[in-house]
Amino acid sequence: MSKEKLDKYLYKWPYFNPSEEKSWVKEGDSQFVRYLPEKKEELEIDSRWPGFFPSPICFVTTSDSEITALEKVVGASIVNRFPYIIALSFCIEPLSKRHYVRSRFMETLEKGETVCVHYFEPGDDIDAVMRAINEVSDDNIDKRIEFTGLATRKAKTNDSPVFSSAYMVYEAKLVKPGKDFSGNPIFEKPYTDFGSHRIYYLEIEAIQLREDISNGTSQIHWKALPEWEPKNQLQNEVVATTTPLIDVKYQKGYSPNYFFPSKNTIGFEYDTIENGMAIKVLPQLPEDQVEVDNDRARWPCFFPSSVGMITTWDSSGAPNLMPCGSTTILVRHPLCIGVCVSYAEINIRYAPRGSIRALNETKKFGCGVPFINDTIVDAIKYAGNISIDSDLNKIVNAGLEVEKNEWSPVLPALPIHFDCEVVDIVRLGTHFLYIGEVKAIRVREDVNQENPLNWYPYPDVLVNN
Repeated sequence: MSKEKLDKYLYKWPYFNPSEEKSWVKEGDSQFVRYLPEKKEELEIDSRWPGFFPSPICFVTTSDSEITALEKVVGASIVNRFPYIIALSFCIEPLSKRHYVRSRFMETLEKGETVCVHYFEPGDDIDAVMRAINEVSDDNIDKRIEFTGLATRKAKTNDSPVFSSAYMVYEAKLVKPGKDFSGNPIFEKPYTDFGSHRIYYLEIEAIQLREDISNGTSQIHWKALPEWEPKNQLQNEVVATTTPLIDVKYQKGYSPNYFFPSKNTIGFEYDTIENGMAIKVLPQLPEDQVEVDNDRARWPCFFPSSVGMITTWDSSGAPNLMPCGSTTILVRHPLCIGVCVSYAEINIRYAPRGSIRALNETKKFGCGVPFINDTIVDAIKYAGNISIDSDLNKIVNAGLEVEKNEWSPVLPALPIHFDCEVVDIVRLGTHFLYIGEVKAIRVREDVNQENPLNWYPYPDVLVNN
């Protein structure tokens, strides 16, 4: 990864010392806790997220019959596999100068019913788009694309503009009412309103990937976890209670330093090349998209996502951990985290998860923030390949210490932990979206302004030598 290109976008958290803030309370010997929700008066002063979650940034265009519009989205997430759905969240309640109602953008999106989601290489084009968003108000949103000074063209499947310099574009439309593979109704509405935000569900119709990336001449590099160095002991010694078990039939790999394409990923299977972009148009019906083969059922192209370490108390009383690549912050007030969990019986990769039982019964979960560390990465690999139904000691056998907490199991090795209450469950087709309101944020004592987590919200593109 080119630090020269990326360092200007480096985000550090926290930008304060919890020990010096009244809103953070010292609990025990090793952590600070902040209880939520905040008061509206607090948000008017500072509506930045009160806790950190590694969320990528993308840029979204939309168009109706009259205008085109451009907006930034933090934390766009793939939330369902069949159909292939992306969730985008926009503010509908005025909270502060930072969080204002994106009224004209949403009006345009709902009228035109389509979007294009863009990813640019770090550099001048990102700066130009950000400048347009920051300097051109929502009232004049139709002027933003011209203000960027960047060339555009029409999308393959809809009328939303595509920036010519984007290396990857997802074209999508608002979902329509339908049924999942078991005949359950889905998508009575194409969005969910909760608190300060509206969460749109958009079905991906086509993917454009720059030709040099699709043929492997260049690679996308995504650092999917933040960097951090604990100053205190990572955790107490952990001793496996049983021989760790892994399903030998199929293993999902994981690396926080992710390259696409690579020998460990399925190549991008495109239909045509136009304007220097390899283009894949997805089948219109979910049943025509389904891949039973575990590898081919992966996402058809790279999409930047991080991992939430989702913890629950199983009905047996055992602590459970599910690393989830479709975890993101969806709502600012009350602060809500979205977690997507497979419920459909497709294959080993997409099958009903044991975590569903605990999520539905207790309506509580924890969300820990992992970082680049061998112990943590090994735990993600193990816990992501074994069910609580097969290993009641899966967290310890994954190499992580568990701390008892009334709300959810806490993993002391992780720098940040969110206590969440399930406030809504949305059936999406193959996955449930659990919307969890954050009730408390826990941070390790050695997470502070002098020792922050470092995060790059953009992937990079490297020439493959």
